[in-house]
Amino acid sequence: MNSPPTKSELRSQMLKCRRALTPVYRKQAAKQMSVHALRSHLALRYHHIGLYLPHGPEISTVPLMNALLALGKTVYLPALPFGQGKQLWFHRIEANQGWYLNKFGIPENRGTQRIRARQLDVLFMPLVGFDDAGSRIGMGGGYYDASLAYLHRRHAHLKPYLIGVAFACQHIAGTLPHDSWDVPLNAILTEQGLRRFVVKKP
Repeated sequence: MNSPPTKSELRSQMLKCRRALTPVYRKQAAKQMSVHALRSHLALRYHHIGLYLPHGPEISTVPLMNALLALGKTVYLPALPFGQGKQLWFHRIEANQGWYLNKFGIPENRGTQRIRARQLDVLFMPLVGFDDAGSRIGMGGGYYDASLAYLHRRHAHLKPYLIGVAFACQHIAGTLPHDSWDVPLNAILTEQGLRRFVVKKP
């Protein structure tokens, strides 16, 4: 009997699937994903919204970011911590702010206003793969896991509402391997629509 694939094996499969998408499809998918996010009203009902800038083959949130800024929403982007630890800061997008590339080659902004994840209303998160229960596989760096670890106490902490963002092809049938530090998603957003999950409280 074959053993189920490990997280590392599933990550490799999903990365390969994502890289196979054409540039034309990626562009269309990003626009359609933004349309679904706005139609769901989840993005419209919140004010402090965390997004990310795409790295490599990740689905782009730029169309959604531009739409939210045009609506007057306050949008924040993650920034790696300086020194020890893995808790992300989220810097507000502002005019005339400085930009630079972090150690992974991802653009980061350094606005004058920065907050922690718990101060966001909703957070759109990148991922490598997701299942039907709201579990996700990230790149393995552990930054989001560390930043959201407090959500394991969901009876005390309810923010932010977590939305995983991916291409539909990144769906993994069945149930992903689960680690104690994994924080489940509230919803998944793809070019095919928004799907909500029921997150169990401890």
